[in-house]
Order: sequence, then structure tokens, then C-alpha cells
Amino acid sequence: MSDISDRHSAATQTDEELVERSKHKDERAFEELMRRYMRQIFNFSRQYARAQEDAEDIAQETFFKVWKYLGKYTAGRQFRPWLYTIARNTALDHLKRKKAAPFSDLDDPENDLSFADTIEDPDPLPSEIFENTQRSQEVLRAMDSLHPEHRAILVLHYHEDMTFEEIAVVVGRPMNTVKSWHRRALMRLRQHLSGEAADRPQLHDSR
Repeated sequence: MSDISDRHSAATQTDEELVERSKHKDERAFEELMRRYMRQIFNFSRQYARAQEDAEDIAQETFFKVWKYLGKYTAGRQFRPWLYTIARNTALDHLKRKKAAPFSDLDDPENDLSFADTIEDPDPLPSEIFENTQRSQEVLRAMDSLHPEHRAILVLHYHEDMTFEEIAVVVGRPMNTVKSWHRRALMRLRQHLSGEAADRPQLHDSR
């Protein structure tokens, strides 16, 4: 009975409360954090490592690091941005070890700032675009055309409902840079999606 009540207690607590319990080596609390976020971290990792096995390795290593560095988590800090920061850094380290991504081709953040000041905000993506099964393959192909950091920003903002302030913490960039990357990613994603739509054969009414 105590195990059942302990699981129920963990399930009703906030992330931050579970972290505080985990810092005292409460494995039940940490298991609840993993239950809440393992799938999200796996999906996030796939924005950097497209291969499933690589994303699985990154997700598992992320939680190993979270457990290892719990002592560095400051009470009162939001857990989710901290978790995704670890996941991002783990993904980048993983890809650098495999030499799987040309990270040198990221745009200079200083150029991003000027770029952000010269274009209008594009219309935001509808949140359903990531769940729409009819368009899912189109979206995945279009997302593959983006830089991993830009893909990650779209997923964090539209799928994980993170604010730009939270995303700036995750990617370790100024918020203006995050907004600029978001704009570029939206524009390029829309270009690819509209291109795919134009390439599809049109159905003509024979009546």
C-alpha cells in the first residue's frame, strides 16, 4: 500500500517538488520525472539526431546527467528549461562526437540581431501542424531542411509551449537571437511546405 500511495504522491507533485525529493536520492520521485519527460526529451533529441537510436541514447544520457547534477539545481528555478538545456548540450556533444552535423554553418548571432530588426513577424504556425497526421510527412520533410537549432526552437515553442524567454535559456542565446532564428525557421518551413504543395499533382473535376 505504501508503494501505491508513494506513486500517487509523486504524480500529484510539481516538477520542482519532485526535483527536491530527487536531490535526497528519492528514486520514486526521479522515476516520475522520467515518466513525465522521457518521451518529450526523445522527441526533442530527434531534432538534432534524426536516427532513433541516437535520439534514444541522447535521452537516456540526458537523464543520467540530470541525476548526476541534481546538486547544482537551484531551488526556485524552473525545472523544464533546465532539463532541456541539458538535453540540448547532450545532443550537441553527441553529434560532435559522431561528426554528424555541420554546426559551423549556424548564422552569426550578431547578424541574426540585425536580421530580426528588418523583417516582420511571420504568421505563427498553427499548433495542430505537428499533430496533423495528413500533413505529418510533409512537415517532417520540411523540418529536415532546417538547421537542428532552428528545428529545436520550433518544437520547443509550438509543441512544448515554451516562451521565447524559456527557449533563450535552453539554447543559451539572447532572446532577440531566438526570435530571429524562429522567424527564419518559420519562413523556410513555410517555403518548403508551399513548395511541396505546388509539386503535388492537382485533381481536376471531370464534370
